[in-house]
Amino acid sequence: MTMAPTSPPPILLLPEELLIEIAAAKPQKSHAAQPPEWVLSHVCRRFRRVVTAARTLWTQVVVDLCSDSSTELFRLYLERSAACQMEVTLRAMNNDLEAPKGLQYLSPHVGRIARLTIAVNSHEVLDTVLASFRNVAMPSLQHLEISSKYDIDLVDNDLSPLQLRIIFSFKIACCTLSFPPPQWMVGLTHLDLRGYPYPAPENSGIFRRITKELPSLVYLYVDLSTVTFISGGGIVSQSLTHLDLELHESDEESEALSNELSSFNTPHLTHLGLHGTHGDQLSLLFNSTQPAQARFPAVSSLTFTHLDRPVVCTCEVEGSYRDHYKPIAAPLKLFPVVSSLTLVDECFTPRIVSDLLGHGSQPWPLLDVLALRPKPSEAEKLYTALQDVVRWKRSQQESL
Repeated sequence: MTMAPTSPPPILLLPEELLIEIAAAKPQKSHAAQPPEWVLSHVCRRFRRVVTAARTLWTQVVVDLCSDSSTELFRLYLERSAACQMEVTLRAMNNDLEAPKGLQYLSPHVGRIARLTIAVNSHEVLDTVLASFRNVAMPSLQHLEISSKYDIDLVDNDLSPLQLRIIFSFKIACCTLSFPPPQWMVGLTHLDLRGYPYPAPENSGIFRRITKELPSLVYLYVDLSTVTFISGGGIVSQSLTHLDLELHESDEESEALSNELSSFNTPHLTHLGLHGTHGDQLSLLFNSTQPAQARFPAVSSLTFTHLDRPVVCTCEVEGSYRDHYKPIAAPLKLFPVVSSLTLVDECFTPRIVSDLLGHGSQPWPLLDVLALRPKPSEAEKLYTALQDVVRWKRSQQESL
């Protein structure tokens, strides 16, 4: 009896170009145990030949400097990426780290690193890792990110020996920023400051210095949750187009949000994100008649996020002082060209929606996107508010 020849599984017949595209289609932030290029390179000999020869698949790597297996994998990525520019994340969370494994593999390839992220748990470990980059030219570096598990003071001595060109993107977490900035920071277009360690007065006015001494910034994220950056006023930027602020958790007064924004003069800003807000603050902000109303003439995208600090919002506690919500009567005064509004976990969301879109509301002529993620406790109320809005719009023969 003659057996019919069996056909190979369809996946083995994939064209090489498609196989490479599949491996390259991994999400930017993947939590998979092994990246696709590594998995596919172990399927069969053909897959291994194709994937290992595709240099661009081996240009993004996360390395645990305290792990022998991780550093050996790092060596393979450096070899297989050949001369391609790389995105490298170095993690060193062990206080006993004296001679980080794997950094000896990195030295010949430092010049082709385009994005470098360093995550440590102490100043001493950071100094050990940075020692591998000192006095070595890094002509390709465009993005530098440094984060620490615990607060550290990132002084000039840490970064000044690095031979950096002007880079465009810098992110730090739980690290202080010294001024005046080093020369390589002067041309920054993207700056991200998270978990700034020290409270005022040490950093009083630092926000003003950022916008003054980094004149090319177009994107700025500042965590105000531990320090008041805005003290001193007079914040002016002609270059900023995208601004995100994580607000101070002690700014409990409803008027605080409007008062802080009154010090901004950012005529070219198109996106404003405020994280850590309350719904009553938004009602006062939209009704504001402060001078700030003329300082956001180009903002078309607004995002407000309630960060649940503390976990139970004070406005939901019986007898809370948060009874300052004011019906939104004239939302166009402060942001006249808004076309997109996003509310995430904001208290009073149903009332805000009713005020903006319901019976008696003043239209926002440019608003065409309203994205809502209510608190679970307000989901049913929001559903009812939206139904009322739809009925009202239909009765007026208007589209939503």
